[in-house]
Amino acid sequence: MRRVLLFLGPLAALAPALALAALAACGSSSAANASPGGLTDGGDPATDGQVPVALDNGAPSTIYPAPHPPLPDLVNALKGPVLTAPKVAFVFYPGDARASELEAFAGKVAGSTYWSTTTAEYGVGALSYAGKFELTGETAPASITQAQIGSLLAEHLASGKLGVPDTQTIYTLVFPADTTITQPNPITNLFGPVTSCKGFSGYHDNVSVALNDAGPNTEFAYAVIPTCDGDLTSLTSVMSHEWVEAATDPWVTANGAFSVKSGPHAAFYAPDQDHAVWSLLGGGEAGDICAPGGPTIEFTPPEIGYAVQRTWSNVSARASHDPCVPVIAGASYFGAAPVLSQTVTFSTSFTGSVTTKGIVIPVGGSATVEVDLFSDGPTNGPITVKAGDLLNMSYGAYGIAKSLAFTWDRTQGLNGEKLHVTVTVTDGSFLGGAHAFTIIATNGNRRQAWPGLVVEQ
Repeated sequence: MRRVLLFLGPLAALAPALALAALAACGSSSAANASPGGLTDGGDPATDGQVPVALDNGAPSTIYPAPHPPLPDLVNALKGPVLTAPKVAFVFYPGDARASELEAFAGKVAGSTYWSTTTAEYGVGALSYAGKFELTGETAPASITQAQIGSLLAEHLASGKLGVPDTQTIYTLVFPADTTITQPNPITNLFGPVTSCKGFSGYHDNVSVALNDAGPNTEFAYAVIPTCDGDLTSLTSVMSHEWVEAATDPWVTANGAFSVKSGPHAAFYAPDQDHAVWSLLGGGEAGDICAPGGPTIEFTPPEIGYAVQRTWSNVSARASHDPCVPVIAGASYFGAAPVLSQTVTFSTSFTGSVTTKGIVIPVGGSATVEVDLFSDGPTNGPITVKAGDLLNMSYGAYGIAKSLAFTWDRTQGLNGEKLHVTVTVTDGSFLGGAHAFTIIATNGNRRQAWPGLVVEQ
């Protein structure tokens, strides 16, 4: 995931997104509470069994897109600021082998249509490149923590080593491949810390700096980029992701130190309340929501010549076009949307009480959920679907076992058709009785994910 963390796993974003998202989108028809027989997948979400139950599957339609539940809105629930005149400045250790290439990349992104397409609708201005700073006389550490990086940046901003401090600048610290960056696990210390290139490949944050003895501290946005395998495509894609998020949500934390919950001035930080579970796919910010979109989420615009990531657009989502922009020319957007119109509530110590859209299924019970297939134009063959237990998919390595099983009436269809998945809760959830699943739709080499929420009570 690429928010304050990148690739750690979806649950890191659940708490802030669920707690802070405030605007609601419309729901659709209710899912039927039923317990059809014939489950064939043995409780394994990776096996898409089929159940011979007579259900209305609709029919293929040439009206595009066919009716379906709305996509999320990325909302600024706390009315936090965005960067209206953003700049990018690199901070390198001496001898960085990629410095000139990354400077060329920043210069290409600045003023590009890619930048305006991904950020203008959120009130962000044109990007400019503000140059680089080299940490002369300093040696990159073998290991460093996120807190230490924040302190290092604050010290250099206050001392003038990074020039005149600028609140519109995204200070981008690039660490060499032999530096390991460590962050505290955002869920529980029982899971242990996460490290760069294994648990994440980049993040953005903000730091609070006392520039003088009088007045309040000043907040500055920054991004941290570990070099990892040194692949230029990976570096530039991660940078574009973090720059978009730092511009649309520059003051994400309360005091510049990493925390699970956002600070009081967070901006476009999470989806609307009805779609809070979308944060579980990998985070709630503009780049995060699109990151699970498969191999087509990264592309190389001719005007830039380097790989960038496509990011979330409310304008495109509201029109039922591909919400991850820039849109891929000549390819129809498609999806498989579970119809979840029940209002559900659960509570944990780290999320508080959460109310959102989902479906209620007791432990041991089942319910059938309608899944609406749609596309904004003809697709190259049918849309294929499967379902997975999202918490287990993300945290199985930490001992989070599967607690959901799935059985389909059909696993393929076209725009306008309705599939049905029977969801069975096979065990209790550690997440306050809440379970998350994802519907993954594929067509050719393209993949779209749409998550859903089940609550036990």
